[in-house]
Amino acid sequence: MKHFKLVSFWLIICCFICPAVSSAQTEVPWKFIGATQTTGSPYDWYYYKIAQVNSNTDRYGSMIEVSIQADANSFEMQGTFLIRIDKFDNTVGRFDGMEIRCTSGNPVAATFYVFNDALWVRPNYKWGGVYLKATHIIHSPLTEGTYGQTTTEPTGFLAKTADYGLKCDFDNNRVFKLPFTDIGGFTYTPNGVSIGSSLRQSLVNINGIGRVNDDYVYITRDSISANTDFYSNYLSSSDVQKGTFSYGVRPTSKAWQIYEKGFNANWTNLLHIGANGNVGIGTNTPQAKLAVKGTVLAQRVKVSVAAAEWPDYVFNKNYVLPSLQEVENYISQHQHLPDMPAAAEVAKDGHDLGEMNRKLLQKVEELTLYIIDLQKRIATLEQRSN
Repeated sequence: MKHFKLVSFWLIICCFICPAVSSAQTEVPWKFIGATQTTGSPYDWYYYKIAQVNSNTDRYGSMIEVSIQADANSFEMQGTFLIRIDKFDNTVGRFDGMEIRCTSGNPVAATFYVFNDALWVRPNYKWGGVYLKATHIIHSPLTEGTYGQTTTEPTGFLAKTADYGLKCDFDNNRVFKLPFTDIGGFTYTPNGVSIGSSLRQSLVNINGIGRVNDDYVYITRDSISANTDFYSNYLSSSDVQKGTFSYGVRPTSKAWQIYEKGFNANWTNLLHIGANGNVGIGTNTPQAKLAVKGTVLAQRVKVSVAAAEWPDYVFNKNYVLPSLQEVENYISQHQHLPDMPAAAEVAKDGHDLGEMNRKLLQKVEELTLYIIDLQKRIATLEQRSN
């Protein structure tokens, strides 16, 4: 009897001190809440209200599972989703947070409509049913059998998703999209991927900050322009390769560019490919299909010229060869050969290699004709002297 009274005493104490322990967890078994569509043509979709704020004084810390079991003949028409709903008992008129994730099957098996005080779901496949189960703390955000079954899509929702998951922070009016894996095993991340660092300023961030001699690579999109830059860096303090490269896709300047920053204070442009097809090496303002700021070293350069433009026409019998007196007069007046550019012109505009070679060959062929003519005259003079 003494032992019985002692046990009873401690049970009473526990109930007064920890009243939530006896009712903290309530589990709802899987429940069929309705069909995926109406039974008659045109077999309209059903929308179900599965959670709501039942009372401002309620406190929610609930895990809800929703399963879409559509046509069993198809592997792609099933999906199970885990939903977490939080609410503090002093929060008035809304939840504090909500999270939705596909945990099994196809993430596009359902569409969710998120309000700050309710959650609706619509199956995306027909010929089956919608099922629900939940575990909740003290109170439940479930609509408890009144699921608002309707064929009318809800309006005024804060977010809607039919593939990716959601994290909803109603305290700060923020909604984040979550990664998801489709039925084929492909994974999508709406906001970006970060490896090796918690930095989140880029779509893809591979970073070795804080690691000795590590590289980092990241892709970032300028917040005030359409530019997207790819950065890579080698951090070794002693290696001659130390430096940073930026590979930029820049719609604002209509170009794809590569910049380098090693020991220099400023970025140095290495390559520019414009939307007009102009390529610049060492310059980001190419005015031709290929512009090089610096020296070009090549083992071979081949320039194509139309056959009719090649100066074989000099040897044509109808070609009018200027007299040497005419050439001398032209040189005296202009200080350069006829049909050749002047020094000032070349300094200003440069010269075309193909065109220059053509003109030089023309002059060589003309000189050959002058020499042949002189040789004939010499031979005639020699014959007269004999």
